[in-house]
Amino acid sequence: MLAQEMGVIFTKHVGHMTAKRWTDFIQQLESKGLYVVIETDTNGRVMSPLGGLMPMPCKSETLQIFTSDELQQRGLPVGHHIVTKSKASGNLTT
Repeated sequence: MLAQEMGVIFTKHVGHMTAKRWTDFIQQLESKGLYVVIETDTNGRVMSPLGGLMPMPCKSETLQIFTSDELQQRGLPVGHHIVTKSKASGNLTT
């Protein structure tokens, strides 16, 4: 299946995904050494469901999949991240 086709399917099914199903999907990525990085332009913060603050969702955010080596090259520890891209410098900050 082409990426474009999978993209259409994801948009139709995303509303039916529960937190548990997303967790299962993310754990499958982890088991393969892959980690999700959400890059956002939003500086605003909201409470995380598990405590703490995280950036608010925005329309211009991107989701990327990285290996542990790629995370380290970007100065991020192994794991999933929500990062804010500084518009002036282009650097990522957690």
